[in-house]
Amino acid sequence: MNHIFLSILGISVTVGLIVIVLILLTPFLNKRYAAKWKYLIWIFLAFRLLVPLSGVNGQVITDTMNQQKMQNVSESEDNYPDNLMNVTTSYRWIIVEIPEQMLLPVNTPSETGKDGISILDIAALIWITGSLIFISVHFISYFLYKRRVIKNGRMIHEAHILNHMFELKHRLHIKRSVYVMEFYEAGSPMIIGFIRPVLVLPKEQYSPEELFFIFKHELVHLKRGDVYLKLLFITANAVHWFNPLIWIMQKEADIDMELSCDERVTQGAGYALRKAYTETLLSMLQKRCAEKTSMSTQFYGGTSIMKKRFQNILIKNRKKNGIFILICTVVLTISLGTLAGCSVAKGDREKENTENENTENENTENEITKEQSTVKQSMENTTILTFFKEGIQEQKQATLAIGDGYSVFLPDEEEWRLSAPDMWTTAINDQVTLWVTHFEGESADSVVRKLESDGYVKEDTHKWWKQEDDFIYHVEQKVFENDIWGVFYSYPTDCEEGWGRELSVIANTFALSFEPDNEKSNRSETADGYLDVEDSQKIRATLDAFAAAYFDGNADTIQKFLSNTYQGEIDIYEGTGVISDLTFKGLSDADGGKIEDGKCIVSLEFRDSNYEDMFLYLTFILVKEEDDWKIQFYGLEG
Repeated sequence: MNHIFLSILGISVTVGLIVIVLILLTPFLNKRYAAKWKYLIWIFLAFRLLVPLSGVNGQVITDTMNQQKMQNVSESEDNYPDNLMNVTTSYRWIIVEIPEQMLLPVNTPSETGKDGISILDIAALIWITGSLIFISVHFISYFLYKRRVIKNGRMIHEAHILNHMFELKHRLHIKRSVYVMEFYEAGSPMIIGFIRPVLVLPKEQYSPEELFFIFKHELVHLKRGDVYLKLLFITANAVHWFNPLIWIMQKEADIDMELSCDERVTQGAGYALRKAYTETLLSMLQKRCAEKTSMSTQFYGGTSIMKKRFQNILIKNRKKNGIFILICTVVLTISLGTLAGCSVAKGDREKENTENENTENENTENEITKEQSTVKQSMENTTILTFFKEGIQEQKQATLAIGDGYSVFLPDEEEWRLSAPDMWTTAINDQVTLWVTHFEGESADSVVRKLESDGYVKEDTHKWWKQEDDFIYHVEQKVFENDIWGVFYSYPTDCEEGWGRELSVIANTFALSFEPDNEKSNRSETADGYLDVEDSQKIRATLDAFAAAYFDGNADTIQKFLSNTYQGEIDIYEGTGVISDLTFKGLSDADGGKIEDGKCIVSLEFRDSNYEDMFLYLTFILVKEEDDWKIQFYGLEG
């Protein structure tokens, strides 16, 4: 801990010197260079405060030289006996061992407490405590403020406001979803949220021109990731909270962030447009200044700062490229860091080597265990199936296919694919099909009556079959403590000696796959229910984009919307008519928008000009993956 604190202290001092120089040069830099260059310098310094960039440590160099010297001495000792015959004078080697205690720094009574705790230990403890308090206060205030915004704010649905938003998002090439909310206590427009950004507007009346400038300003913040950069500055300030120069740096970075954003908003604009932009900022300045959070783009720096922003926006002189200033700052910072790094001592090398050796052994053991686990899992997921076709034995490697509550082994070389939920078809012969049915809650007698009504004839105790036209159908019942499943398969009549023998063996590999009770209960508690507004919007956006790719025949784009568990082929629409009357069904409570077992079924109703007297339906099964909805299955119905 002490070594880390000394390193942080050295970095804080060197960066503090750079901050002083930049503050002194601020009038010159603001006059000649665009604000974005100074903003980039602040970003680099924030990274420097968190990541040691010195790269070289004096003690490391010393230790390396000592190791090299010892290696040379060792080589000399190895060669020494062979060279005795070639010298006239023999030398006597004297080795002096210095006690380890003499190499340790001596603590004076003023530096060490009665319990052996040094002043450095106390300083390091105060530093880490202050850092944790600093970052905790900011995060707590941020989450409380955001909670108030979400709870008391109103989601904006007015078309004229949202149209401004979507148009500017398209101009700025922003693809992220941004929600627009109205919050009475907001002091100014802002972007808040790291994962799901929300653009917050104070409860005021805005003209179209004001909305244009407000949205463009905040969307520029969003595109540049200024919310994340504010978090970077706060984290750097938390680590170096004891240094007032870093507090000043954070304040200057906030100002330059706004100045650079203003420059981006008014880039290429004429004087009249820039003047209109300042009038919008002025109207925001005249509104109340309420509580704010530092982890948002909300900004108010007082009259003097706003005056500086107005001057920067309305200036007519074209400012210079500041890449040279940025490079000079980077080189100077790294150079000072290297000099400071040479004064920081390393810990006990022997202890470090021992720890490294233990870590290497532990990593090796973990890698071996991981490799053994992978091999074991691979062996459990594959098997060899043996078939007898026309009296000849044939063996094929098969891979475990996981269904909804069950599993079955399918031969690899036949390229089985999921053609519908719980239904597989082989690529070798698309007339060969295997599917599974769960007769949940039914008795054995009711299942028998259902099979007999479908034309099946009993072949064995748990086997049934029938023939329809040129196809043969089989079903094998699987009974597990009054829980009845059916494994169905069909094939052409002329394939009895081939597929008939093979599918029977595949059906015998059927097994139930259980999940832990706690996971099942959690899933049943959280997965079922009705789609909320947010999920409906996400699914609608996903299916809109999918439908465009589906009807345009773009298979590569379709791939982006498919879930990790999707096993079917990627199909595109092969009709030649004009598509019209597209309507989604299953996205609301009124038309059955339910979530069952974590899945949602939605259908797209549409017309094809070649079939004007009927509707066509494209059915989807969607699952939620990483806070987004993906398509697990889709198929076209007439």
